[in-house]
Amino acid sequence: EETDSVGKEYSKEQIRELYDSRTKDQNSYDDPNQCTIYLAPSSIPNSGLGMYTTTPYQKGGLFKPEIGIMLQEMNRHYTSEKVKLLAQYPWAAQTLTFGNHEVGYGESIIPGLGMLANSHLGLVNVRHSEKWKIQPWIDGTDSYFRSDSLSMEDVGRGAHSWHGRVMFEADAPIQAGEELFVSYGDDWFTSREHLLGIVPGKAHFKEADELLHSFSLRDEEEKGESDYEQMLKDALRKDTRLRAALPNNLPDAPVALSMGTARFSAKDSIRSIEWFEENGACIDNIVSGVSTIPQAGRGAFATRSINGGERVTTTPVVTLERDQNELWENVKTTDAGEAVMELMGHQLLLNYCYGHTNSSLLFFPYAPSVNFINHGSVEESNAEIRWSTVPYHKADWLNATMDEMKEKLSTGLMFDIIATRDIQRGEEILLYYGKDWEESWNQHVKEWASMYQENVGADQPYLNLTERLGLPTSVDLNIVEQNPTVRTVGEQSENPYPPYIMTRCRFEPPEDCVSPTQSSDVHCQSRWKLSFDSLQVHPCTVLSRSTIADMDWYTAQVAVPSKETNEITLHLVEYMSRSAILFIERPYSRDQYAHGTFREVIQLPDGIIPSHWMDLNGDENKSAEEDVVQNESGGEESDQTTTGKVVLK
Repeated sequence: EETDSVGKEYSKEQIRELYDSRTKDQNSYDDPNQCTIYLAPSSIPNSGLGMYTTTPYQKGGLFKPEIGIMLQEMNRHYTSEKVKLLAQYPWAAQTLTFGNHEVGYGESIIPGLGMLANSHLGLVNVRHSEKWKIQPWIDGTDSYFRSDSLSMEDVGRGAHSWHGRVMFEADAPIQAGEELFVSYGDDWFTSREHLLGIVPGKAHFKEADELLHSFSLRDEEEKGESDYEQMLKDALRKDTRLRAALPNNLPDAPVALSMGTARFSAKDSIRSIEWFEENGACIDNIVSGVSTIPQAGRGAFATRSINGGERVTTTPVVTLERDQNELWENVKTTDAGEAVMELMGHQLLLNYCYGHTNSSLLFFPYAPSVNFINHGSVEESNAEIRWSTVPYHKADWLNATMDEMKEKLSTGLMFDIIATRDIQRGEEILLYYGKDWEESWNQHVKEWASMYQENVGADQPYLNLTERLGLPTSVDLNIVEQNPTVRTVGEQSENPYPPYIMTRCRFEPPEDCVSPTQSSDVHCQSRWKLSFDSLQVHPCTVLSRSTIADMDWYTAQVAVPSKETNEITLHLVEYMSRSAILFIERPYSRDQYAHGTFREVIQLPDGIIPSHWMDLNGDENKSAEEDVVQNESGGEESDQTTTGKVVLK
């Protein structure tokens, strides 16, 4: 049982109910007679599919929560000379709650709006919700799904993402029928001009609107074809992205002026409901909630009743290779200076991928809420996966070779999730994950059972645990109402915080460094000012606390790294409020980074994967005992030795 700040005790079941009552938006089921989110061709030319809403949103309106999956050091664990499809989708780590503090270097995968929504820099209407910057416990659910001691209740720890409530919100008023656009940022487009061509930014569309307005005010004799062509040439000389924002032909200029050049460039970004019903695929039939399955974390629930044989949802899939999920560690160095690498585990992403034991190809679905769908036994499951029947599924890709599939830099394959019986509104959707998955889970349970028995020797480490066995988590400590006071460094000598917890302070350093008046241990001294910039959260030590007008104010030493050199500047910051001080788990201390946590691909039914993609014998994908020897001077060639090691020269 848990205890809140006034001493009232809650059972685990009550805590989970309390959690859902605090987040009612996740349980707001949709109108059973109208789909609210459609998958359909994007209004941006050559951009594949996009997401559209059939209901209007006010600015700040929230969309359904999505899962966020952290990728740890992908560039270190997986290297390839060729760009891979998965590399097109990650967001920066800080889009997840304190994700930039979670590992050494991470990237985040966020399905739904984070992967399916396209980016039009002149029409951005959706952004990541920043509520977690003020209430950092919103995204985390650890404390609601774990006990305060090692037991069989914890067997699923680390097997699902801690980031179960990544939120998006409307960044501007959104009309019914409008395509949803997020911002990938200018750098994303400029770095891919060799693939995408010239893509205007928001400022370029604004300047293009001003040019067209000025052109419309000219005298009639100065508004001919040659005059317009000269304006285009002048724009091109100034900025190629500005030229790309302007219509190519004079007859289109008045239309672009009335619509705005951004909307003109994607004229079909607002469509009718009737068009979606005829050309789109409904993808709002499921929403996340607390799963009815023990150890499963969150699950997917039907937002409306679905008849057996009908489509629950449809989803595009990213094609990737098994070894993109591998995690390697340097276990020793040979006398010849070669690094011996050992496969120590897999990315958490593996648990959300679908595949076949005999194929090295995996498929990651990324429609909204689809990755919350949990496993049910043959008898309990109520849905199954098939290749999609929507016209946007590129069925001819199933004839492609393995090499061709591995080199594709766009998506084209799609899954349909079909109800195998009638499903009631509010019922959890369950897929049978396959015999191999069940066997792996049962083996994991047996190993876990032996690990938590009391007779395990003191010298035997709990390899499938982090150093954090209980509460509190950072989620608990960051709830100011329950923890209004932060202990100073002196107080922590008598009453320390758990070893897996570290303090971070919201602090945006001033441009000018003011030398301290007394302390010689710091470089600069300043007063704190409010900032919720996720990148301005720095290591800090709370030195003292004083109370003024019934409010606590803190003095802290804050370590700010230089953006250019990473050199640390120590700031003595005075008059910090409680909201400026945050508790964060130390890097790699979250459950998903522990050795021995459950990892297994979700098995696709027989007959789904073409036979010419079956390139494994059933055991190669489980070769976790294989070592790799790498020459520290680098190189790309490899030799398989007779001792089962791979030498990378």
